[in-house]
Amino acid sequence: MPEHFTPFALRPGAPAPQGWTRRRLLRAAAGAAALAPLAACSVPGARVHVPTGKAEIAAAVTDFWTGKKRSGKLDFVNYTQYIDVDPADQSKHPTLDAFTRESGIEVTYDELIDDSASWFGKIQPEFASGQGIGYDLMVVGGDSYLGKYIELGYLAPLDHSRLPNFARYGGAAFKNTPFDRGNVYTVPWQSGMTGIGYDPARVGRKITSWQDLLDPRLRGRVGMWNDAVQMGNIALLAVGVDPETSTHADWRKAAAWLRKQRDAGMVRSYSTSTYQSSLQRGDLAASLVYSGDVFQANQSGSRLEFVIPDEGGLLWTDNLCIPSTAAHPVDALTYMNYVYRPDVAAKISETVQFVCPVPAAQRVVARDADAATGKRRTVLDALGTSPLVFPTKADQSKLRRLRVLDEEEEKQWNALFEPIYQA
Repeated sequence: MPEHFTPFALRPGAPAPQGWTRRRLLRAAAGAAALAPLAACSVPGARVHVPTGKAEIAAAVTDFWTGKKRSGKLDFVNYTQYIDVDPADQSKHPTLDAFTRESGIEVTYDELIDDSASWFGKIQPEFASGQGIGYDLMVVGGDSYLGKYIELGYLAPLDHSRLPNFARYGGAAFKNTPFDRGNVYTVPWQSGMTGIGYDPARVGRKITSWQDLLDPRLRGRVGMWNDAVQMGNIALLAVGVDPETSTHADWRKAAAWLRKQRDAGMVRSYSTSTYQSSLQRGDLAASLVYSGDVFQANQSGSRLEFVIPDEGGLLWTDNLCIPSTAAHPVDALTYMNYVYRPDVAAKISETVQFVCPVPAAQRVVARDADAATGKRRTVLDALGTSPLVFPTKADQSKLRRLRVLDEEEEKQWNALFEPIYQA
């Protein structure tokens, strides 16, 4: 999916870093996707008319929000360890506490989402029966399931007149995404990049291209994933095709590139769960990775490099969205606007260490680093200057979005790419 995420080798006795559980769950989700085709996303339920065009969208927004008022309560559900925490008390979330103090809105925060598939399966019957799911705000990846939520009318159209911080501070790369043009239903929560991670000491040179993963000198030491979505999309980049505009003929060309790599004996393993530890141990010299893998691994003492290949890398996004059955939607929208303040976005990034959708937060992280001491200052200095958390404009220009597939395309896509790592 890109269900995006990363364990790495920890020092003995070291606590799991923030982002650990979220990445581990996302890897598990990717593995599950490999076993259960994306076409299984097809669910019963009546599709609704999805508004298109400015006039239709504006009318839908007016219809939903007219008469709705702030209630002073917000129920928010997220993935595990995917928000800021108090270093002295992991059960406390400073930005949520500050939001309550400033707005008067009491927040009930739960970490119940394991992966897109299981969460959708849990709440879909409640949506289908017209019942509330018990939450006003939830995090959803920019994958096939987001499309299902939209097609079935399960998400509220957002009133952007109440989201001035998103308009002002949201990064251009996180607006008007292919999975939600115009951000009608979503705004980004956190993001990340897919590229190549490698150990320079074992490779012996710089890696700059996806074609480097065909280098005979790396035979048997390359890591790839048992994830049809990510594998297919990076292979499209490898053959010089933008995934968003790719055709069926392009997909066949990309699959041929992956088969060539496999048949040449380049790949040691296809795994979404072991590549990071294998890379750190030296079993792999290079691997398909998420950007956060390398940042967090290097914080624990590794000396890995992350590269967005010349042909491009992938940008994925997890999103905040409001269920259409939300009991307190205005409170949810108020929180959405709040997290796009640079000071708030910085606090969240300082814990989760993913790509921040608010570029102005970088200055806040630098300011916090200057005020910190000891190990925390070292970590914040690295965070505030890392292109893995705050990508440069040059890096952003090389990033592409995942191909958005309809149900029939999912079947064709899986038929091409799944056999490559299942053989």
